[in-house]
Amino acid sequence: MSHILFWVAYIGFFILQYSLFKKSDTPISSTAGSLTLTAIIDIAAAYFTVYYLLPRFLFKKKYVLFGLLFVLSASIAIIAQRALMVYISYPIFYPEWVDEMGSFWKINPFYSLLNIYTVVGLFASIKLVKYWFQNQQMKSELENKNKTSELALLRTQLNPHFLFNTLNNIDSLILTNPNKASDAIIKLSDIMRFMLYDTATDRVSLEKEVNYLESYISLQQMRLKNPSFVKFTKEGNCIGKTIAPMLFIPFVENAFKHGQKNVKAPGIEINLSCTPESVKFDVVNHVDKNKEINKDSTPGIGLANTKRRLELLYPGRHELTIRDDNGLYIASLKIKYKKP
Repeated sequence: MSHILFWVAYIGFFILQYSLFKKSDTPISSTAGSLTLTAIIDIAAAYFTVYYLLPRFLFKKKYVLFGLLFVLSASIAIIAQRALMVYISYPIFYPEWVDEMGSFWKINPFYSLLNIYTVVGLFASIKLVKYWFQNQQMKSELENKNKTSELALLRTQLNPHFLFNTLNNIDSLILTNPNKASDAIIKLSDIMRFMLYDTATDRVSLEKEVNYLESYISLQQMRLKNPSFVKFTKEGNCIGKTIAPMLFIPFVENAFKHGQKNVKAPGIEINLSCTPESVKFDVVNHVDKNKEINKDSTPGIGLANTKRRLELLYPGRHELTIRDDNGLYIASLKIKYKKP
């Protein structure tokens, strides 16, 4: 609707200008018809420039291609406008001026370019201002979400309950298995370092994210009797890839919190698969079919917040499915990389 109002206002402005300053006896209806007809070229040039040339070439810094296609499209628009005026508009609305119009090639390209691309520039300016405003809003919301995520994660995983449980487990291992206790301390240190320092950036290496998950899983497994209860597999080459921090942990947290512990191992299955085009993360755990689970009630980042982060960070480039399949709770996330 806003687009229709813009073009109606554009055509109406020139009709009003003509009616106020006209110097001939040509009816306003003829002027209105002629302006509406030739506005087709202005509209086509505006939409082609704003919705095709700008996002596909200029915004992606393909300046040479943008320049060539702009010159080509402008030339086509100028010729199309001239043809419309010579063969349709003037014969219908200004038959008395057809002789003065001259031949098709009696054309002033600079005047025609200015005539068409003044409104294209105005249309593009409005679109760019709107795009900038939306982008600023998204950045602000994303910053707030990231801050909320970091604080929530610190509250849930660095809270006294988590630390005391982990430290008590480590303490019990010091005499019985000092090597394992030392390893647990290192993993706890890795978790704290990752959350306090690495999560301050927009992107982290996928290797760091995986190391963080492995440390978290190892510490959680200290509370479990069966060391093979959690199965974490990795497929493909994940080296050199980056990802937004703390996107995977909510699904693992959810599996530990809601997953049944009295099932045959593996009770929790986690799989990370990397391809040149995407990364896929799956978490499967057993749930009690008779117990209703609130998927977004888990503390920490929370699945609802994670979904919104994905919308902001990877718009149109992620697929998230969460389903309950006959006692199995399955979360699957796929993130596609940007094409260069």
